[in-house]
Amino acid sequence: MNKTVEKLVQSGGNIRRGKAILERIDDFGLVENTVKESIDWLSFQKNILIEVKGRTDSIVYIVSHYDKTDINPFTMISLLLDGFLDPLLSWAFLSDGAIDNATGVAVSLELAKELFQSDLELTYRILLVGSEETGLRGSRSHVARLSDSIANKILYVINIDMVGVKNKANCVTTNVGNRELTKLSLEIAEDLNIELGKGKIPFLGSSDYAAFKKTSFLKDFGRSFQFNLTGAFLPQRSYSAKKRQNEIINFSSCDVLDTGDYIGSALLMPIGTIHGFRDNIKLVDERKLYEQYKLTLSLIKRVDSEGVF
Repeated sequence: MNKTVEKLVQSGGNIRRGKAILERIDDFGLVENTVKESIDWLSFQKNILIEVKGRTDSIVYIVSHYDKTDINPFTMISLLLDGFLDPLLSWAFLSDGAIDNATGVAVSLELAKELFQSDLELTYRILLVGSEETGLRGSRSHVARLSDSIANKILYVINIDMVGVKNKANCVTTNVGNRELTKLSLEIAEDLNIELGKGKIPFLGSSDYAAFKKTSFLKDFGRSFQFNLTGAFLPQRSYSAKKRQNEIINFSSCDVLDTGDYIGSALLMPIGTIHGFRDNIKLVDERKLYEQYKLTLSLIKRVDSEGVF
């Protein structure tokens, strides 16, 4: 998993981060299980979807975003244009995008490799999305384009965003996830002697679980307006979203934001733990990254074998 984090960090801007993921997918022998999909008319990034077939067509999604960002006046202007300027800016970001979110991608890819080699009851879709940092547009567009036949087969969704951070416990966020899945993850952590805290998504915070958890045209427009303001009035593929909802569970490091993040946001300076120069590979804890992988895999296999949560 460290190698995956390193490849994303060393690749450069967001389009190159997507290409680095495809190289890792090739390393894992999953190319034939992988497709790329466009996001919308203002994004040059692609979503990357790996599908691992089980004996049934009930679906579990594992979701992580791969793009990174900095907080500065230029990215704020781009944000108002739904990230249109990202290709011109992302190569120069001070952030490594290691914590946010090469860590989640590393865990998700390792899960894809392990699930591909396993005997499974359920079908798994590992979705690595772009344009999360510019309004969750990768996940929003993916959910909007799902056919009814696919959408109705989704059993639950796992979102992994910012895990394996030094001096921080991994957390399950209790204010957005399914209660039974949350309870089960805490029980498994205790059985495995793995530290797992209880966290909460901050007010006005969000991640790629949101579109899966609950969406409709009005909710999707609201999310776009929340993050992009004027950009919400530009045509978007996700505005075709039907009214849908799914059970989700979200993993993230506990208390990953600190004073620097809030000051940086207010002053448009990249000085936070995320979205700035402090998000670097030196803060990734290999042991905690492995623990998140082991915990998530155990959760998946428990639900897969028992069929309930």
